[in-house]
Amino acid sequence: MDLKEQKKEIRKEIRTRKGLLSAEEKISLSQAIGEKVLAMEEVSNAGTILLYASLPDEVDTEFLLRRLSSRREGGKKILLPVVEGDNLILKEYVPGNMEKGYCNIEEPQGNECASPSEVDLAIVPGVAFDAECNRLGRGKGFYDRLIPNLKCRMIGLGFNFQIVPSIPCEEFDRPLDVVVTECTVYQPPL
Repeated sequence: MDLKEQKKEIRKEIRTRKGLLSAEEKISLSQAIGEKVLAMEEVSNAGTILLYASLPDEVDTEFLLRRLSSRREGGKKILLPVVEGDNLILKEYVPGNMEKGYCNIEEPQGNECASPSEVDLAIVPGVAFDAECNRLGRGKGFYDRLIPNLKCRMIGLGFNFQIVPSIPCEEFDRPLDVVVTECTVYQPPL
């Protein structure tokens, strides 16, 4: 089985697992993941954090978005990705200034874009991860094109059932620094 087929199979398996998760379980597990993230030193030290507005089948980031944006007075700036063509551009999250965009994802409005070089910490989604912090996305390549421009630590968020034995990687794939689930915080071996 080639890499493309392996990735397709993993996405299919994770989609099935996600389908077994109730709305209540999703909220509870997402909050547990969010609490772990908020306790991380990387989050405390970061001035500008890239987060994402979650899709219905992802770790719900609303809890993190509310908590981190309430720290704005303390100097935290939250950026969210906005789909523009085949790429992601970064815009500042301002509560009440959001609209549905690509795939009905909430996106910040306004013209001013932030540079990826401004990001101190990136929190990114994934369909699946492995214990070495390799990430498998949805297959559109939005984050594959953004990640090489980020020169910061990257944290992936996933439910524990999204951890698989091995993610098939290509030469351009960059492992994340940390993957947080409700059960464990994974870091690649040194």
